[in-house]
Amino acid sequence: MKLESKVKVNVRNRIFGGEKTLACIPMVAVTREALLKEADICAGMNPDIIEWRVDSFELAGDAEATSRTLVEMAPLLNGIPIIFTFRIAREGGAKEYTQEERLATIKACLETGYADVIDIEACNEPEFIAAVKEAVVANNSRLIISAHNFKSTPSEEEMIAILEHEQELGADIPKLAVMPQSFDDVLALMRATYRARTGNVIQPMITMSMAEVGKISRVIGNLYGSDLSFVVGQNASAPGQIPMDTARELWTLL
Repeated sequence: MKLESKVKVNVRNRIFGGEKTLACIPMVAVTREALLKEADICAGMNPDIIEWRVDSFELAGDAEATSRTLVEMAPLLNGIPIIFTFRIAREGGAKEYTQEERLATIKACLETGYADVIDIEACNEPEFIAAVKEAVVANNSRLIISAHNFKSTPSEEEMIAILEHEQELGADIPKLAVMPQSFDDVLALMRATYRARTGNVIQPMITMSMAEVGKISRVIGNLYGSDLSFVVGQNASAPGQIPMDTARELWTLL
């Protein structure tokens, strides 16, 4: 049985933290034409959520062009909510952009009404986080604050502290992704998720252990308190993602 959060977050009738584990397909196309095609294909797979990895988009630094593309793309998704992720380079972003470019693009896309959830990193400057949070609230969207460690898995206490810190920063949905060196690391991530959920983190959460050894966390993480799993659409956006149909079939067995 899925471990629900104390606070639920409703995004276009998809409930983060509820009884259902949400499946999210990432879109990582580079060009406008490829992105619109990818959106059409991914919508046909009927995920709960779609993530647009904006940092992969060739015009991401152009706020007007990116927001215009979002307006073109959104109707193809048939109402599926969009997580708008302009990932910073040092946490896995496809390209280096200035904070001014990132903030301008995020704000412009929020104003379209189609950026349902914004994902930014806890490592950003407090002023950047505050500016994004203000824009998110003003446009009735939601905020993921995330942390990514592509080298190792911190201790359980450190992981819990990261999730609590993200919540304190104003995250509607704290997120943590770590890289395991062994299966013990995967178990540590799941224990930390469970302890955070039954402890001080009242918001919905997204946690995962990456790579091949961490795949199991994307399947049974819901039992420990993770509310969403990133699954493969046309292309994976991180190591260890599994096909959506496989994930959903396995979830029915839990």
